[in-house]
Amino acid sequence: MDPLGNLVDWIAIYGTLGLVAIGLAERFLPALPSYGVLVAIGIATDGAVWSLHTAVIATTVGSFMGALGLYFLVRALGRTKSVRFLYWVGRGVGLSQSRIEWILSSLRSRERALTILSQLISTVRLILPIAAGLLGTNTLRFVSGVAVGIALWNGLFIAGGYLAVLAVPGINSSALALKILVLLVVAEVLTAMVWRLQRRYSMCLNPGASKR
Repeated sequence: MDPLGNLVDWIAIYGTLGLVAIGLAERFLPALPSYGVLVAIGIATDGAVWSLHTAVIATTVGSFMGALGLYFLVRALGRTKSVRFLYWVGRGVGLSQSRIEWILSSLRSRERALTILSQLISTVRLILPIAAGLLGTNTLRFVSGVAVGIALWNGLFIAGGYLAVLAVPGINSSALALKILVLLVVAEVLTAMVWRLQRRYSMCLNPGASKR
């Protein structure tokens, strides 16, 4: 059984357009494991249907289009509706309201760096365009940061799948994606622990901040 491999077989029918479409879809379907799909695309990259660089560029374009669409949608909705939308999406990807508020606070002070880095965290990357639109992040800064972040994320997993199949011909896409999921969960748990420790430390240094 290889559900992700079967999905990529379907994507391959549409060639480059299919890659753009799956990149766009992962922005609006939190249940779709983008890292798993990207790894499977990398495994299927053999030059017959798409090359390695075509896979990275096409999926990046699709994901970027989705992120840009969310950014402008939020700017058009207004603050009240955007905040509700942000918390709703956050709950869907497992982010608490307190963590979303921390992301917003951090984004205000380090927009460029966090716009890029947020695209490398599986849950945060989905709410970043909404948060950036809500905060009124400069469009050029958002576009450049998100484009770099998405290219890094997509390139990392597609290249990983490509190298994996070279090392282990016939590797199961879904099994490899499951192993990567475990690593991502561990990394996110460690990141959350570090975040909590840093927050407690900052509150100890500035007790008045917790009352705001």
